[in-house]
Amino acid sequence: MFEFNPFSNEKRTLQILFWVIIPLIFFVFFRLFWLVFGLIYGGLVSMILESRFSGLISIISLATALVFTFLTCRYLYQQFKKHIIGK
Repeated sequence: MFEFNPFSNEKRTLQILFWVIIPLIFFVFFRLFWLVFGLIYGGLVSMILESRFSGLISIISLATALVFTFLTCRYLYQQFKKHIIGK
């Protein structure tokens, strides 16, 4: 017999909605972390090192922002799976 599950369509819709919204969330958090770490590395460390390594500091700021953004999105996905999808 076929058993009707009314939540299967809702879960599928929520998964689609999550994957549509997560790129926007990724760029928002990336911009936030880039500004924060750009201020920390670009402003404070540049003043300490007298901006000799400004290119390297920018690359470190960008890499740190990417790592933090990736980890934040991964955490959001884990919480989404745990609380919304129920896996």
